[in-house]
Amino acid sequence: MRLAAVPENLKESVALAAGLVPTPLIDTLVALLLAKTVIAATAIGVFDVLETEPLTAVEIAERCGSDPEATEKLVRALYASKYISLIGNRFAPARVSRRWLSRKASNSLHSAILHRNLDLRFMNFEEYVRCGKCLDFHAGLSSEDWRIYHEGQADHAAQVIKEVIERISLPAHARDLLDLGGGHGLYSLTFCGRYSGLRARVLDLETTVGEREAKRAPASISSRVQFEVGDLRTVQLLPNSSDAILLANVVHHFDDATNRDLMKRAAVALRPGGIAIVIDAIRPPSLRQTGQLEALLDFYFGAASGVGLRTIEEIQQWIRQAGLDLVSTITLRCMPVCKMQVARKVG
Repeated sequence: MRLAAVPENLKESVALAAGLVPTPLIDTLVALLLAKTVIAATAIGVFDVLETEPLTAVEIAERCGSDPEATEKLVRALYASKYISLIGNRFAPARVSRRWLSRKASNSLHSAILHRNLDLRFMNFEEYVRCGKCLDFHAGLSSEDWRIYHEGQADHAAQVIKEVIERISLPAHARDLLDLGGGHGLYSLTFCGRYSGLRARVLDLETTVGEREAKRAPASISSRVQFEVGDLRTVQLLPNSSDAILLANVVHHFDDATNRDLMKRAAVALRPGGIAIVIDAIRPPSLRQTGQLEALLDFYFGAASGVGLRTIEEIQQWIRQAGLDLVSTITLRCMPVCKMQVARKVG
């Protein structure tokens, strides 16, 4: 998937084909303005108040508790960007907004959109490139930041969780899942919902959101999910304590040495026959194979954490060095930039 200039009429098509359109302005000015417009609309609740009935701009402002004049400008921008539609003199959510941005949507990205505001704080790309200076993303987060972060991460996980559960089979009679860095709790709660005899232990730097979500789950599931605050880089993992270990969206934050050590400790913590599952966005080994999204994410995580996306070959090397056998490499159909690498402990 790629973000690009899309012509709206024949004249623009000809100009674009002839190289006369200043596409860098679209890539920067238009993309930045559009992103912040959608974030603002999500934050004040525009898509939520339009869920029940079409409203005028004044009525939207009243229900959102926002400034009428500023809200009218926001609504005009959303209409021009095809995020809302016009019915008479009233506005209604467009299909894309109803499907993805309303909190009531089954696959809502409401929290993921708010997460982007958090991302913007770590996009000091100029300093990163000039000095190689990166920010430790997780070190400076407040309690409120952690809430936004984990709710956003849960929205991301919700887009792939059904496919993950369908395409990954835990070992027969698996009793214990160790979820490393899964503080939002969605993976553990879903696995425990699928496997009635499974218990899950979630380790992360902050777990408030996951603990809250667990309370909303049926007691038969939530009672089997335990949350614990800990730093994956140093936390003790008990030998032979887990039948499955999940590392979802973790390795792009750590350097090689840390990932090698983490994988070795995970291997020790697995029981014989147990599996390790690594899920992450992956950087292709060749520049010519690299898409826009992978390259931009790799650059962003470099600035935010000092590392970036890893190749599947790097992940496989850490796994083999830990003494685990490679089982399967799965590209997620619903998000092809992400892969799942499964490994097994033999013996």
